[in-house]
Amino acid sequence: MKETRSIITMTDLIALGIITVIYTVIAFTRLGYMHAPHTSYSFTEQGDVMLDLGEEKAVGGIWNYLGHQNNPKYNLWYWDGREWIAVFCDAVYEDGTIDSSGCWDAGSVFCWNYCDLGITAQYLYISASADNYADSILELVLTDSEGQTITPINSQQYEALFDEQDEFEGRSSAMNGTYFDEIYHGRTAYEMINHLVCCENVHPPLGKEIIAIGVLLFGMNPFGWRFMGTLFGVLMIPVIYLFAKRFFKETWISVAAALLFAFDFMHFVQTRIATIDVFVTFFIMLAYYFMYCYLQTSFYEEKLSKTFVLLGLCGIAMGLSWACKWTGIYASIGLCILFFAQMLKRYREYRHAVLHARGTKKYICNNFKPLFWKTIGFCCVFFVAIPAAIYILSYIPFVDGTDRSLLVKVIEAQKTMFGYHSALEEGHPFGSTWYQWPIMYRPTWYYSGAIGDLREGISAFGNPLVWWVGIPAAVYMLHLSIRRKDKKAAFLFIGYLSQYAPWLLIKRVVFIYHYFPSVPFVVMMITYTMYRLANAKQGKWKKQMQTGIWLYVILAIGLFALFYPVLSGLPIHPEYAEKYLKWFDSWVLLDTWS
Repeated sequence: MKETRSIITMTDLIALGIITVIYTVIAFTRLGYMHAPHTSYSFTEQGDVMLDLGEEKAVGGIWNYLGHQNNPKYNLWYWDGREWIAVFCDAVYEDGTIDSSGCWDAGSVFCWNYCDLGITAQYLYISASADNYADSILELVLTDSEGQTITPINSQQYEALFDEQDEFEGRSSAMNGTYFDEIYHGRTAYEMINHLVCCENVHPPLGKEIIAIGVLLFGMNPFGWRFMGTLFGVLMIPVIYLFAKRFFKETWISVAAALLFAFDFMHFVQTRIATIDVFVTFFIMLAYYFMYCYLQTSFYEEKLSKTFVLLGLCGIAMGLSWACKWTGIYASIGLCILFFAQMLKRYREYRHAVLHARGTKKYICNNFKPLFWKTIGFCCVFFVAIPAAIYILSYIPFVDGTDRSLLVKVIEAQKTMFGYHSALEEGHPFGSTWYQWPIMYRPTWYYSGAIGDLREGISAFGNPLVWWVGIPAAVYMLHLSIRRKDKKAAFLFIGYLSQYAPWLLIKRVVFIYHYFPSVPFVVMMITYTMYRLANAKQGKWKKQMQTGIWLYVILAIGLFALFYPVLSGLPIHPEYAEKYLKWFDSWVLLDTWS
């Protein structure tokens, strides 16, 4: 039986607008600077550099802000008044081979990197290592033992290296540079824009192309490469609100769902870092939303074209998820199960109509087969051909350094991806296994920094009042699906399991952020549980349950406020984290060194 459609009222629009605006302000606050060094100098192309400090000075260290080339190596000598002394240098052996292990490794891309020198000199000489095939340094800063900037008197001779000294604030931070896997995804977005060979080739390219839009809008700076992910994180809130409103048809529980998702820790952290997980999760949410909308229709009762619109949007969203990350394929399994369950329902209606062929039943008898096969044919296009086309076309901006055709480039890229993920056995100190994710045994520590006695940290994990409550909620959905034949519970549990269950088979190192695509289903399972409890009885009981639910939501928001510093990188005293935030020994949220 077709359900009564939910209607978005003015109250819904106001509530959704308020939640979205508040979250947008929080999400874009302290996202990152909108400026960074951008003029580039290449030692391999523009030559060696000899810096004149004017007189002998104590040089404590050297900072650099790299461009798109990761870990370039350099030779560095200084003049002590009598001879050139090598601080870092290639080693040339008698057989002519060169060992660059003793060179200066300039560090990671698009962030400030420090190298300790501790020398006294007037002249410094820097050249590219024999290992370098290309390099890109956007700025150099020399500092004395007190951290004060030293400007060479011939800095204008190497203008690109010293023209943006005001960008240096004395340290590297999440506000002024890349952190965690941004060094791959943010960098690749830049390379796509500039038609350079793409460094990150172990995931499909669409997510990096979306990141590139933010770079084109705001420049290659932290705000620019994080903008699109944060925007998609904001857009997730209307999606889950609309999902909940169609699911529950009541405003109050839709508001609860939107708030729980908006203030889940993982949603906040994972959408503010320039990686691709936010995009695959967004498109998975859209795909399941459109599939749910389709499941509420019947090709016996509505125009076939109207059902095709919903199926088509679902297929397109699914294809976009594929093109962001292979985990989108996991979602396809659940979508396939849900679709064919719907077709089985239509077939049973047909069989029943055959046995009772009268009135409207005759219409079903006469139209099931043509409607069924038209729908299957449509799905072959929108769930196979179009997603495949989206996936292939997403490789157009991807540069692999060859002149191969697009199709060959795509095929070779799949081989690279599969080879990388199947052979990856190296562990990671913040890796965790699938069964540890819901209990949040090991958050992934993304960033640490220090300002005097204060410490900064960013960690990816869930809101305890969401993730922990999600465990019994999932069990309850399974119970409702099997014992009560509850189709709504089955829909949510299938969606949840399609994202979570495949990780049981993955042997490579994995992280808690791989649970992110499951979080929207966790929130929906929790709110469905609350909804059923509130509607189990009427009158005073329902009001008391609704009061309890709102208290639970407020507490979840309160936890977000409590943990906000270690989700955003806000400087705090280490004692605050140790006393209030480190609930378990396995939670590393700050570097508490002094």
